[in-house]
Amino acid sequence: MFSVRDLPLARKLSLIVALTTVIGMAITSLASMVYQVFTFTNFMIVELGAVTEVLGKNGTAALRFQARRDAENTLSSLRAKDHISGAVLLNADGSILASYVRDDNKSIALPAVIKEGWEIDYQILTWTRHIHQDDDFIGTIYVESELDELYVQAAKSAVAMLFITLAAAALAFLLGFMFLRAVADPINNLIATANRVSKERDYSLRATKYADDDLGQLSVEFNQMLNEIELRDVEMERRVAQRTEELSRANSDLSGSLQEKVVLLKEIHHRVKNNLQVITSLLNLQARDIVDEGAQKLFINSQSRVQTMALIHERLYQSDNLSKVNFAEYIPALVDSLFSTYKTGSQEIDLQIDVEELMIELDQAIPCGLIVNELMSNALKYAFPEERSGTIVVQLHALEDNMLELNVSDNGIGLPEEVGLEANSTLGWQLLNILTRQMRGALEVLERRQGVHFRITFPLMLESTTKNMV
Repeated sequence: MFSVRDLPLARKLSLIVALTTVIGMAITSLASMVYQVFTFTNFMIVELGAVTEVLGKNGTAALRFQARRDAENTLSSLRAKDHISGAVLLNADGSILASYVRDDNKSIALPAVIKEGWEIDYQILTWTRHIHQDDDFIGTIYVESELDELYVQAAKSAVAMLFITLAAAALAFLLGFMFLRAVADPINNLIATANRVSKERDYSLRATKYADDDLGQLSVEFNQMLNEIELRDVEMERRVAQRTEELSRANSDLSGSLQEKVVLLKEIHHRVKNNLQVITSLLNLQARDIVDEGAQKLFINSQSRVQTMALIHERLYQSDNLSKVNFAEYIPALVDSLFSTYKTGSQEIDLQIDVEELMIELDQAIPCGLIVNELMSNALKYAFPEERSGTIVVQLHALEDNMLELNVSDNGIGLPEEVGLEANSTLGWQLLNILTRQMRGALEVLERRQGVHFRITFPLMLESTTKNMV
């Protein structure tokens, strides 16, 4: 939709000047035309009054002697006036002595009450004058005049005023377009400069000063503002460059320090793993000299537990992530180690592992690995006596609400009724309960007759929470 507010400044100013001129000229022309119509109307009234006065004087004798022919001759002199449509000469009693009609097809309609003076409407002007002689009322003269000449004159005036108004508006628009550029050009230059600065971010641009007026002062102030912005921009770039250099050096130092810490952590995991393997080897050597079978089993259990922790540190040493263990890789390696420790060569035990790709923090990975170690070692030691074959299933899946579920089951001989998790005081069961509480989980025995099915559900701890685990 067209709006004057959206026009460029030069056109807007030119349009304002032109409209102001047109409105002023229109008002002036209308006033002039009204004045001319009023003047011409007054002129017609005065002229028609003079005509009636002359006719009254010339018709006095005809009225006195009732000379109709003389009266008609007197009225016929009105043919010289084209705008007079008719006239009537009346006796003192109101009867018609003589009449004149310019157009034979028309007639004169006398008013019901004849009053002396003039009357005008939108069609005709009438003049009525009483005729006296020696202070005696002897008759009346009534004259009608058409107003066509008045309307023609008004139309000519309107046309003339219209042409004058249009010419004045065109001249004003042209002159305004020429002279108003002195106002529009400085403002347009300021707008163009501001747009370029906004788009190009080039604060070295400057607006042109056209004259020593208010707009020139505005251009000077605008350029000073750009100069201050440019200085601030240069200073900011210098500070940013300085800060970037400082951050780069700090980042380089941090990278070096971090790399040193990574190497140190890898070395720690490597040494812990080596120390745990040394302990495992010592336990193995010590177990060879033990004759008591029960004590020897205790040494083997302790060896597998230490080996479980050593395997975690080995995985961390080999991984790029030094704080989390990938259980999809760790569980199979742990199970293989347990198989090599407990499974006899003639047994046919099928191992099924279903573990998701889960990255678990070190503080949570160790107790979880130890739980798998306890449950797997118990299954390998007790579920399949007398070289029986069977299946062991290990599953680890993520649940909703950041929960994990660990399932270890077998189809062996099952768990005796007298064995309970709370009542039994063996080290293995105590470890299961302690490790489950440490992970803030819950341990359940879902099946104990046709094999054993253990389920542990526990929350996946974040780094910030695992540090506070008990």
